Amino acid sequence: MACVGALVVSAIALEAPLLNAPGRAEAAAPFDASAWAPWWQATNALNNFNAHAGEFGELSPFFFTATSAGTIVNSSTSVQVAAYKSAALAAGKPLVPTIVDGTPARTMASILSYTVSRNAHVNAIVSFVVNGGYAGIDLDYEKFAFSDGSSTWATTKPAWATFIVQLATALHSAGKTLAVSVPPVGTSESNYWVYDYPTLGANVDRIRIMTYAYSTSSPGPIAPIDWVRRAIDAAKLVAPASKVVMGIPVYGTDWVTGIDGSCPVTIPVGMSLTTRSPKTSEFPALAKRKGVIPSWDPVSKERTFTYVDSIGGLNSDGFPVRCNVSHLAYYMDPDGVFERVALAKAKGIAGTALWALGNDDADTWHAIDAAMLLQPNPGYTQLTPDVVPPPAPPMSAPLPGRYVDTRSGMKTIDAQFAGAGERPANSTLVVQIAGRGAVPADASAIALNVTAIGIGQGYITVYPCGTKPATSNLNVSAGKVISNSVITRLSDAGTICIYNQSATHLIVDVSAVLSADAFVPVATPARLLDTRPYPTVDSQMSGIGAMKAGDILTVQVAGRGGMSPTARTAVLNVTVDGATASGWLTVWPCDGPPPPTSNLNYVRGSTLPNAVVTALSATGTVCVYAAGGGTQVIIDAFGELSLSRYSPLAQPARLLDTRPGLATVDGQFAGGGTRSVNSVLTLQVGSRAGLGAPPVAVVLNVTVDQPATSGFVTVYPCSSAPPTVSNVNFAAGQTLPNLVVTAVAADGTVCLLASTRLHLVVDVFGSLNP
Repeated sequence: MACVGALVVSAIALEAPLLNAPGRAEAAAPFDASAWAPWWQATNALNNFNAHAGEFGELSPFFFTATSAGTIVNSSTSVQVAAYKSAALAAGKPLVPTIVDGTPARTMASILSYTVSRNAHVNAIVSFVVNGGYAGIDLDYEKFAFSDGSSTWATTKPAWATFIVQLATALHSAGKTLAVSVPPVGTSESNYWVYDYPTLGANVDRIRIMTYAYSTSSPGPIAPIDWVRRAIDAAKLVAPASKVVMGIPVYGTDWVTGIDGSCPVTIPVGMSLTTRSPKTSEFPALAKRKGVIPSWDPVSKERTFTYVDSIGGLNSDGFPVRCNVSHLAYYMDPDGVFERVALAKAKGIAGTALWALGNDDADTWHAIDAAMLLQPNPGYTQLTPDVVPPPAPPMSAPLPGRYVDTRSGMKTIDAQFAGAGERPANSTLVVQIAGRGAVPADASAIALNVTAIGIGQGYITVYPCGTKPATSNLNVSAGKVISNSVITRLSDAGTICIYNQSATHLIVDVSAVLSADAFVPVATPARLLDTRPYPTVDSQMSGIGAMKAGDILTVQVAGRGGMSPTARTAVLNVTVDGATASGWLTVWPCDGPPPPTSNLNYVRGSTLPNAVVTALSATGTVCVYAAGGGTQVIIDAFGELSLSRYSPLAQPARLLDTRPGLATVDGQFAGGGTRSVNSVLTLQVGSRAGLGAPPVAVVLNVTVDQPATSGFVTVYPCSSAPPTVSNVNFAAGQTLPNLVVTAVAADGTVCLLASTRLHLVVDVFGSLNP
């Protein structure tokens, strides 16, 4: 079972980014997802589009067929077409339908070779687009490659090029776009040069490369990753990367590799004598029925398994017979989708296109969302720290710095711990922190952000080496990006250890160095509460059952798990597990009323941690309130912040809420509305909610709500330029909180940069002072 819990400061301020912050590195080209929506599963495809419209750049109904130079027919219905137009309009997304070549072999090549018929075809397409109110058109003319024969290509290529230039000119004059869907070029396995990529690159708006269907005549993978990589590299040599789109399959092939014996006339349901290509989502159930466990092919980066059906029955003469049918399955599961979207991001191309919408499921989009958060690392930029007046503050000037990045080609501040590849399951990485970059050689405690890009399901524990505690900092899922912040002491050698239960990539950013008297850690992180039937450090608060909506739970913190009996602050990690519905948790010292703030927002089924820095009551307790859905709750303790350095508020306070009709502690910064793309909000922190004069640093909880797309939020003192870091990384539609410890400008402000349209909520818990 994965270990749940243990960490601290979820996304401490000024962590190094997963996403580039504008203005500090060369801007990446816009990147988005698109998909072909086939007419034979139009309803399911449309439902999936509506559920994930925020991730889309454009949508292509795969409904239309060119049957002659002047005729384009609809394989769907006018009702379906209207539904797609309405959905695209409501989502604000371009609708770019696909036209396929439905003429007999060599007919389209002939149409394009003659001026009269070519003109007729151009006019038919332009009229179709303009009269239909579409944003553009996508052409999928595969007969050249797969029906006409390569002997025709020398003649077809110039005719195709002339047609493309003519059509692009006409469409662009009408304010419309042109995309083409074509097989790969430039690889030994696939070099369909008839499509004249240089002409496409100079004239069309999108080149959608069908980087799938690799294995057709013999069993094998759908889209082996090295072949995909070579196809994209070849395209970039002859066409702008900003126009290249990688096709990603969300299907698989269940190959029949052999039949031994004599098969009966009647084949039972669920068995087959022929190769077939089901949806990705069907393969896990198939493997379960056959009693096998799919394995990950590290070469192709696809899932695969084998099985044998033993089929008995009667032959056509009525005699009993039996045959054994051997199968080999390859399919593109969410891990494979993640790998390909991540590759597309790394290659700096325009985006990806799914074949086919309706084959996908929620896990497919979790993987896409996770990979969409990845930007090619622009390299490390050393920031000039703010000047902090003496005496020495409890937190050093913001670093921030990237100290580990296992992804290929990525950088760290000093090239150590960079690009070493994914961490294998059940491994421990020893990371030198002290003496690197801006971290002093004698540093004893740090605030950092740990990000995992999951290859499998498991957990991660961060600790100062030595004996690994029975706690965790992150809970990882395949194909998902998850971050959490950690306040931890360093070992005597200045190291931390990171244990990962499942294979994963790791990114570690150091945000701040804490002075020796600011953070008092426990000897070993300890579990203080687990409502599930699992142990705690002293068997108290164990197995008491899930919290229900409206419950308030009192948890003794001081004097347990190595916490001082006189502790009046605590650094905790609070985790929800198995929530029955959406809701939130609020944590506060029990000698006051519940504040109108939240520490952790969750949805049904969540397993989600967030760090909490809180004051304790006079008796050393915290209270936990559950609003909305019931949930299991786990709390781990890591130490306390010294009252000589940290001033907790008597009650947490809300400083910002952009959502309409909602309040803040003093009415300021309330209901300001959705933040726009790449907007910066200047938030006054000093002299509000009892903070007094501008503090050196504050402890905040920053929550993102209703983001239109995947993106990030960066929090920083307004006296400095936006750094190339982020505090909250999120997927479209996700409500996500993160604890932030950030320096404050001399005028008492912090700035919040939002990369996309969203609402922001900010709560304050206390301040760090000289």
